[in-house]
Amino acid sequence: MSLLVMAALAVALILWQGPGLWRDVQINQHPVTLRMGDVRDGECTTRRGITDCKARLVYSYNGVDYDTYTEMAFVDFSSKDYDVQVVISGDKPELATLSLGLEMLWNRLAVFAVFVLVFIGGILAMLFQTFRSMQGNAALRTPARITELVPVAITAHHGQHFSYRGVGPAKQDKKTAQAVLDKGQEPLMAVDDKGEVRGVAARFENVALPVLLDANLERLDLTDAERSTALDAFHAEQAGRGTALPKDAGKAKRTLRFWRGLGIVLVVIVLAIAAAFAYWVYYVTSTQDRYDSLGMELNNMMPEPLNVWGCKQLEARFGDEPAPFGCTASDFQSWK
Repeated sequence: MSLLVMAALAVALILWQGPGLWRDVQINQHPVTLRMGDVRDGECTTRRGITDCKARLVYSYNGVDYDTYTEMAFVDFSSKDYDVQVVISGDKPELATLSLGLEMLWNRLAVFAVFVLVFIGGILAMLFQTFRSMQGNAALRTPARITELVPVAITAHHGQHFSYRGVGPAKQDKKTAQAVLDKGQEPLMAVDDKGEVRGVAARFENVALPVLLDANLERLDLTDAERSTALDAFHAEQAGRGTALPKDAGKAKRTLRFWRGLGIVLVVIVLAIAAAFAYWVYYVTSTQDRYDSLGMELNNMMPEPLNVWGCKQLEARFGDEPAPFGCTASDFQSWK
């Protein structure tokens, strides 16, 4: 399901921005600015730094009337108005765009490339994980001798999909493997010599990576008697270590991973806030460009005491010039 969603998003992005980018790349080869071009219903909206602009373009060229529509998206943290003109291709006058589209062409190409690479990378990663899972499941359907049981660290899981890797020093232990357990199955867990709760996997003579086992050994082709004997021996070995596996070991692991993931998210948020604050301090105290889009946006977002202080720093250096966004009075030009 996640793979289909990622693929759908990638296709939607390509259909949304691809044609407009290709059109503007062609126009950029031989641009012609029309002074009499008419921009109708022009509108730009900014959400989380992504600005989306759309407009209807009506113009005449060499005695032929044209009426077309353009849309573009790029990264810009400011909320300013844009002064635009109609630009067409001198080779193909039916291709038209806004001058803003050409000014932001490299910005748009970079944004498009980043999102496409993210989606394609996500799709390839999911396909790779699916292939590894299928490889492991196929190994279980092929008769083979188990060479040894090994402890593994379960690094992530979603539903019945589990990611795990070995805990030994060998190079192959660093590789992450995938397993898809049947509904209702749980991985076989054990306490190792160090008292750590680990998953249990089996190495097969025909498979490079260990295959995660389920708690009831249903993934192995055993008779009921063989399965019962193996489980009794396993539990006896665990009891002989003098440590008991917590009944909620799986739940505890999931809780630990949740808090660890939450901690990472919080650290990233704190670092982002610190970086934004540092950039704001640089903007109000040292910048040579009072119209820096990111700086203006950050200054406008600051609580009133910080905003007032920041505007005073800017006014001390640029007081003879119009105020930037975030420091303007009701006339949108003078300092507040």
